[in-house]
Amino acid sequence: MSDKKYTQTSTFLFPLLEIPKQLFRCDVTNSFNKRIMTTRFSNAFMWDEDLEFDFNHEPYIFIVLKPYRDYNFEEFYSTIISMATYVDEYEKDDFIVMVFKIPEKHLDQYNLLLEGKYSKLSPEIKGLILKNSFFKLNPNILPRILSRCPELRKSWEKALSSSENDPVILGDQEVWSIIDKNKEGLSSKTLKQLGVTQKLNPAKEFDN
Repeated sequence: MSDKKYTQTSTFLFPLLEIPKQLFRCDVTNSFNKRIMTTRFSNAFMWDEDLEFDFNHEPYIFIVLKPYRDYNFEEFYSTIISMATYVDEYEKDDFIVMVFKIPEKHLDQYNLLLEGKYSKLSPEIKGLILKNSFFKLNPNILPRILSRCPELRKSWEKALSSSENDPVILGDQEVWSIIDKNKEGLSSKTLKQLGVTQKLNPAKEFDN
């Protein structure tokens, strides 16, 4: 969906789980045989407002899945719960929420991301983000963020400057905002914004 607003978690932290985004693909149509659902993935978050235990204070990722169980759901489910990073799951306001933990081998990169040091990431993690992230804007922006692109920095400087006489100089700063954990939480309000698709029918086959 072109108007989909993915979280920073979905863009930068989800790829650290090494779950292929293609795994979430599906093909669901409405009663008019119009394709309206091509992925089970709705969004990802760093914490859940209704949980009070360590899930909210450890490097966990909460993946929200669309609840529709199409003909291929069981295969998808058995595959994803077999992932080494899988921890638990629960239902929340008609959605399925799956909890995964960042692998220990990626914790240093996870901390770099929380510090907003995108250009300092290892080539491996940059590759995972480019290949496996969910991003709300033009995907061509991602490599510019990860490489601290001078053109993107200049664009920000121009946008942030109130006038030519009062320019904003970012210098060697990163060219993307730091992840604000307070805005990366899962709540009933965020789930309502995601919405639930009703009266869906699984298509007979998915176009490759």
